[in-house]
Amino acid sequence: MEADIVVVGAGHAGVEAALASARLNQKTILINLYEDKIATMPCNPSIGGPAKGIVVREIDALGGEMAKAADATALQMKLLNSSRGPGIWALRAQSDKIKYSNYMREKISNQQNLKLVVGTVVDIIVEQNKIKGVILEDKTIINCKALILTTGTYLSSKIYQGSENFEEGPSKEKTSKGLSESFKKYNISTFRFKTGTPPRVKKSSIDLSKAKIEPGSNMELAFSFSTNKVIPFDEQEVCYLIHSTDETKNIIELNLSKSAMYSGSIQSVGPRYCPSFEDKIVRFSDKQRHQIFLEPESLSLDTFYVQGFSTSMPIDVQEKMLKSLPGFKNVEVDKWAYAIEYDCIDPQQLKLTLELKTIEGLFFAGQINGTSGYEEAAGQGLIAGINAVCKLTNKESIILKRSEAYIGVMIDDLVNKGVIEPYRLLTSRAENRLTLRNDNAEIRLKEYGYKYGLITESEWNKYIKYKSEIDLTIEVLKNVRFTPKSELAIKLKELNQAILNQGFSAYEIIKQPKVDIEVVKDFIPELQILSKVQLQNILITIRFEGYIKKEKEEIEKLLKLEKKLIPADLDYNQVDNLAIEAKHKLSKVRPVSIGQASRITGVNPSDIHMLVFHLKKMSKWKNK
Repeated sequence: MEADIVVVGAGHAGVEAALASARLNQKTILINLYEDKIATMPCNPSIGGPAKGIVVREIDALGGEMAKAADATALQMKLLNSSRGPGIWALRAQSDKIKYSNYMREKISNQQNLKLVVGTVVDIIVEQNKIKGVILEDKTIINCKALILTTGTYLSSKIYQGSENFEEGPSKEKTSKGLSESFKKYNISTFRFKTGTPPRVKKSSIDLSKAKIEPGSNMELAFSFSTNKVIPFDEQEVCYLIHSTDETKNIIELNLSKSAMYSGSIQSVGPRYCPSFEDKIVRFSDKQRHQIFLEPESLSLDTFYVQGFSTSMPIDVQEKMLKSLPGFKNVEVDKWAYAIEYDCIDPQQLKLTLELKTIEGLFFAGQINGTSGYEEAAGQGLIAGINAVCKLTNKESIILKRSEAYIGVMIDDLVNKGVIEPYRLLTSRAENRLTLRNDNAEIRLKEYGYKYGLITESEWNKYIKYKSEIDLTIEVLKNVRFTPKSELAIKLKELNQAILNQGFSAYEIIKQPKVDIEVVKDFIPELQILSKVQLQNILITIRFEGYIKKEKEEIEKLLKLEKKLIPADLDYNQVDNLAIEAKHKLSKVRPVSIGQASRITGVNPSDIHMLVFHLKKMSKWKNK
């Protein structure tokens, strides 16, 4: 059996990688442990959230599938942080996890150039530092020119519940053991991380009168640019909010030694931003209660995901913990919580293309790179899929800059800084939050999707129309003026939004912070034909013009450093006055530019100064 590209693992990273490869006309084989478990949601049944929701929009702009799947299978849609600055607005969908997986499974089944193979990869085939294929557990050999490993949390995974542990993947599934040994053979550095998941309980057993209803947003919201029909507000499912009690806290404190995490059974590091419930009790000992959300998992299931209640406690303690919650007196458990430990690779071994530096044609994406989250995985999978195709077709790789996408921020962080805990994307990780917004993902990235062939001609033409409407309307707003006696001026004064004591352009009027663009829209025909996202984009462009201009100037300065390239074979030991740590880190990461070098942890400004000085000397010497 052979293929151009093999993808191992059909989680969120693997699905995006395989679809991208196949859609770009490469014969692709997707290997998975199961035929029916495609893009499953072993943890929270949702897509999006702070920063993550913007990543989903970016995946869509690049030609990926996650946004379309999230829209098609949403139970609820919410715009987060809408009362705060636009740089942190983000969508979050409560997903029907059964429908989501079925949607992706159907896409895989119907995709030309793509074949699903059920099996377990136990070894990789490498010849002269080039990937040649994989070996399955049943001795089947699949030859390939490029390989993308997206094994998620299945690599030598172990489940923990109190003192008990099991060599299993999520939800008592198979684990993949052979690959970790194969990595040792090829000097691929690995370490272990852990994560956890809360219990699932039967909705019918919960007294919801004790809980607060958490509805979605009464707005027309969608992740994908191509989604035409959104879920109506009155058809959305609701989530619920409760809080832990004093009794919950006491149960944890009395049984802390039984937790797999605190008993010493688990030595690996877990996610700081998604701690287990017992970790919350220890770290925030002065806090009496914690938020817990009850989230529906599927219309076909009678279950709630108990968000915020992750634990590695034994089952008998979990039962006491659950029954201490408001409305949980008669709780029935569908699935108990657990912690899971698994192997990852050190992402500093990767290029910014997500290809391993030491083995040509071997790519890694998703949680195997030390990240957490479906969205982070999907973003990496899409980039790895595109770059694997570029590798085989001798095209320029796609490397997104930090100023272009949250996906670029994430990959840059992984490769240059490495990970000491499961990596989660946060808005605080981006220097250019006002540039990397929810509303402008198409404007930032659609051209890449079109260039690399994942955006169709019809989609591209639709986008061109969308963008030209925005540009045209902004010009109209600059040229249309309103006097103090105009109907708009009178309306704004009545609403206490603005007083026009002289003539102003519509652009200047919208710039005023209290003015509602919906009011202005009634007087500008060009505004009336625009979508909500287009209006949002125009509003932010106008209101934050000065900030955006300043941010762009800073970006331009940084881009100059990205253009100062470093020879691939540079011997850092020959750079005078370079700190020992800097020599080690630079030799390990092998940055391609001064900009990348400056972002490596342990490399200081003084090291960059010496490196630039050395490169200038080299240049002069070569020119003699």
